[in-house]
Amino acid sequence: MKKLRAAVVGVGYLGNFHAQKFKNNPHCELVAVCDANPVQAQKIATDLGVAAYSNPKDLVGKVDLVTIATSTRFHFEVASLFVNEGIAVNVEKPMTATLEQAEKLYEICEKRKSFLTVGHVERFNPSLVELNQKIAMEANHFEFTRWTPFRMRGSDVSVVFDLMVHDLDMMFWLTQGGNVKNHSVRGDIAVSQEPDTVNAYFDLSLGSKNKSVYMSISRASGKALRQVKVYSPNKTIVANTGTHEFEMYEYFPSAPKEEEKIKTSAWTVNKVDALQEETNHFIDCVLNNKKPQITAEDGLQAMIWADKIDKQIRK
Repeated sequence: MKKLRAAVVGVGYLGNFHAQKFKNNPHCELVAVCDANPVQAQKIATDLGVAAYSNPKDLVGKVDLVTIATSTRFHFEVASLFVNEGIAVNVEKPMTATLEQAEKLYEICEKRKSFLTVGHVERFNPSLVELNQKIAMEANHFEFTRWTPFRMRGSDVSVVFDLMVHDLDMMFWLTQGGNVKNHSVRGDIAVSQEPDTVNAYFDLSLGSKNKSVYMSISRASGKALRQVKVYSPNKTIVANTGTHEFEMYEYFPSAPKEEEKIKTSAWTVNKVDALQEETNHFIDCVLNNKKPQITAEDGLQAMIWADKIDKQIRK
């Protein structure tokens, strides 16, 4: 079987990892990397033994699929180039720099019937996969905590687009596409020129079921914490999505003894390379004409809510 020809556009910190993941997949050949900085492009290309380009247009006709890991402000320009050419695209989150760009890119995908997926890598986090399988369907409340120490990288945009966009995608995924009935948000500037913290609450409906989600997002924390708590009528699960450690509390109100009313258990799921899983999924979908786990519509939905929340916290 002929291997797919792949390239990465934007090979800075994250793009370099994307390129390595392509190299690891047996069904794909990384043929090139591209970066606006020709020195950086050549450095990564030399390390990986592939061709170097500084203009994405030069990749047209030479590749079957691309991952776009440029600065967010270039996502629309680069993604639309390849989508219009019928080349499969995996664009890093957020989908684009603005909602208007995301809507336009989605329209182009629909018109051209092109393949586009968005790099919401948390969907491949083994802890979240475990939660989705074990409890998401029966859950009625979720709490997402995403705290990170401050870094200049990414601080040119609001924490909503930098970090919270992950959790917005997770919210719709874990609630099986729930509809937001009402919500409230509060955001603050802490150390940058853009909002650095957000606290939000959402009420959602899914058919006759009601679910709620609370989010605490910060890039001004003294330490990193990535945690999801999931509540159902008969159990609570606490997952550290960074270390993949779980605690579960099961409730037995009719148990005769007090000490038997709550049963506690703990376990750890095996770590996986989520970015490699994302890359493998992208390649498999293109190779076998499958629908991606994160569609252009999913990316647009996260952008719609990120835009709404970002505007609200700036009022």
